[in-house]
Amino acid sequence: MEAKQEVKRYKCKYCGEEFDKPVRLAQHIRVKHKRAKKREKEKIKRETASERINRVIEAVGILKGLQVSPNLSEGEKKILDDVLKRFEDFIASMQK
Repeated sequence: MEAKQEVKRYKCKYCGEEFDKPVRLAQHIRVKHKRAKKREKEKIKRETASERINRVIEAVGILKGLQVSPNLSEGEKKILDDVLKRFEDFIASMQK
């Protein structure tokens, strides 16, 4: 009688896919799961950076609106202008 050898199966803990060799499982995890996580983190990082830029652009618009207010003194207008220039420089550096 011939004894049947049972082939050991290696199961992916992320998706449940089964492999016959541990090397194939490791390759699968690297390609399908680890790199996907890294791409997702990079995507979130880009989104948060763009949200910050949008908030700064909004602030610039508010500052420009405040600058034309007739109730501001020349000193206050100069301070707003300095802050506005810093925001614009920040936006320019973020978009590079």
